[in-house]
Amino acid sequence: MLNFIQICLIFLSFFGIFASKICAENNENYPPFEKVGNKHYFINGDLKINWFESSEYCRSIGGNLANIASLDEYLALEKYILARGIGSPLWFDGNDLANEGRYMSHSTGQPIVFTKWYPNNPDNSGDEDCLEVCIHGKTLLMNDNKCARLYYAICQLREPIMHCCGKYSLVHQDENCILKNLVESLMQAADAFKSHSQPLLCPTS
Repeated sequence: MLNFIQICLIFLSFFGIFASKICAENNENYPPFEKVGNKHYFINGDLKINWFESSEYCRSIGGNLANIASLDEYLALEKYILARGIGSPLWFDGNDLANEGRYMSHSTGQPIVFTKWYPNNPDNSGDEDCLEVCIHGKTLLMNDNKCARLYYAICQLREPIMHCCGKYSLVHQDENCILKNLVESLMQAADAFKSHSQPLLCPTS
């Protein structure tokens, strides 16, 4: 019986590695999003809309307006936009509509953690409340602007979709991720059975 359990565990281990590899490969491709650094972005170069419409548009394709959380993400995004040759401003995640001067992420509800402002900005000139980014020279800089202006949106793929193999609802998991989680559950059950099948050691004194 023990040999049978060991054979099953070996089989499940190899199957789990195979399923993990498939899921990891699938995570690299989410059209129309492109992998940039450790995130996925998409810019629709045929659509100029206001900030609110931009937020709705990004949500409709499985993302949110982009949000930079670190210098590495900033540099990767800067390189991506430069390579695309986009000179127009791009709507970005963040506004200070609730509290002037305090920029909050619309997608997370938290304060914006990374900023690289255009000199002397944000300045709220003419009641500017929404965050945009634009290439100045060869540098990506942030600026506050009027929310009604028409710009491109830079969308970022939502995290739960990027990590389909996590502990999310089945709605966000494909067949490979479901198989991987099943394998993990079977392995845990086999480990539990194996531990319970060991003889109990009684104290000697």
